[in-house]
Amino acid sequence: MKHTARLLAVAAASLTALGAQAQALYGELGYSALEYQENSAAFRSTIKPGMVRGIVGYELSPNLAAEAMLGLGMGSDDVRVGGVTVKGKVDNMVGAFIKPKVKLGNSFELFGRLGATSTKVSASTSGFSVSDRGTGLAYGFGAGYSFTPQLSINADYMNYYDRKGVKVDGITVGMGFRF
Repeated sequence: MKHTARLLAVAAASLTALGAQAQALYGELGYSALEYQENSAAFRSTIKPGMVRGIVGYELSPNLAAEAMLGLGMGSDDVRVGGVTVKGKVDNMVGAFIKPKVKLGNSFELFGRLGATSTKVSASTSGFSVSDRGTGLAYGFGAGYSFTPQLSINADYMNYYDRKGVKVDGITVGMGFRF
């Protein structure tokens, strides 16, 4: 426990020092309303779980950034399959993106995201559960509005996974912070 506290203190100090050197490092925290669709010959369903998403990004230039993402599932959704209620959720997501962007005035920004995510989903019913992880192309677009040089709000649509009859996409609303 002491080692973890020391590691966190060193990490926080490092981020503060890095932020003091340049305003290029930023973070975002938001809530994602997701839709998980599965369409195969044997099974068709849609669930709508939630996720908390965090992004850490670094501006490579005024019009391009690199980002890392971590999403953690918040709640599940139920679907009826053959008379049985199944709880489905997105457990977690990890992703990396390139973010092209354009400023419209001093405060408004439009952006796109292109990269890859690894998504873990699970489904359970009384006494039985199954999970799966898939990695694929991810893309999306959004907008942000800066209240101050350090604080902004943002909203985006992302398609996190779309392969083999399974699609995970969603809309996220969040806050942005410049370090």
